[in-house]
Amino acid sequence: MEHSISDIVSWHWFKGNEVTGRLLQDVCLFRSAVLFDSGLRENFGGHGRNFGDTHYADFDSYHVVASQNNIILGTIRITPPEIANVTSSVLGFEDYKAFVASLNYDLKNTIEMNRLMVKADTRKLNLGKMLLYAAVGVIENIWDRERFLIICSAGNCASQASYLKRHSDFETVENMPDRFSELFNDSVSFLKYRQPPYLKGATEIKIFSELFAKQVSLPWSRLEMSFKSTQKNYSDVLDAEL
Repeated sequence: MEHSISDIVSWHWFKGNEVTGRLLQDVCLFRSAVLFDSGLRENFGGHGRNFGDTHYADFDSYHVVASQNNIILGTIRITPPEIANVTSSVLGFEDYKAFVASLNYDLKNTIEMNRLMVKADTRKLNLGKMLLYAAVGVIENIWDRERFLIICSAGNCASQASYLKRHSDFETVENMPDRFSELFNDSVSFLKYRQPPYLKGATEIKIFSELFAKQVSLPWSRLEMSFKSTQKNYSDVLDAEL
């Protein structure tokens, strides 16, 4: 656990509007390449309407990035309350509001974890579940965790929904059937994260929470410099896959 968190991979978190557009663009390009997945999701390819995967929500959201030698290996986004998120885009606003209300929360107390993306050739590092735990660590640093609902909308064609339930405390919401999303070319399941105490990843979440608390004073310029080569790297990835 400690080896995969700190020795092999470098971990950072930041808010989208507190870093340069270049860094945020690199993260979005990385996501676009992973989402495209050699043609599975054409909307995120070079000629697709969502190429680059940039959204206004990225500026107000928090991002966790796992990297190695200036290369982004994985990322996840945490979308704050009352910001347009994936669930609302799939369900539509009124159904989304009803969905949250059915869980006895309101929109002011609902956080979404989304855009869990891992570079295919590094999945042996178990980065997917580590990014989930890292995202909870970020949430623990910003919000009063026990007062907030964490949700996620996960696709099924690549078994993402089952992965989240297997490796984290995400669970299926009863009486909430899957919906097909044309954008993602997939059926989407709607999940909620259990409240503490956590059954899975409790130790890792604590480590990430403490690690990220120490990063609050990290000069943003240092983080941006560590990614100075990613624009070229992920342009190359996209060119190769398209």
